Amino acid sequence: MSTIIKDSNGQLVPTVGTLGVTQVFTVTNSSVASTAFGATTTLVRVAASLGHCHIAFGAAPTASVTTSAMIPVNDAQIFAVTPGHKMAVIKDAAVTASTVSVTELL
Repeated sequence: MSTIIKDSNGQLVPTVGTLGVTQVFTVTNSSVASTAFGATTTLVRVAASLGHCHIAFGAAPTASVTTSAMIPVNDAQIFAVTPGHKMAVIKDAAVTASTVSVTELL
């Protein structure tokens, strides 16, 4: 669950709770889906290393190199998700290798 706190200057600072379950993928040229997110998971952190990848979220997602959002190499982003849904990931043929982790934020 996300919360908002104030820093020492009184500015709002969004934060997330603790790190939950992490799933790590060696990404291939075929879409592969994660296991379902937890019943209370509404935010996930997705990180890519070695090469960029494309992701999709849903009840039965299929990632596509032409229509799915891209995660750049060596980048991490936070996404809102629906509890019980999954993430699918794929790399295009031009990418030699890619590893992706998706971590549930509690």
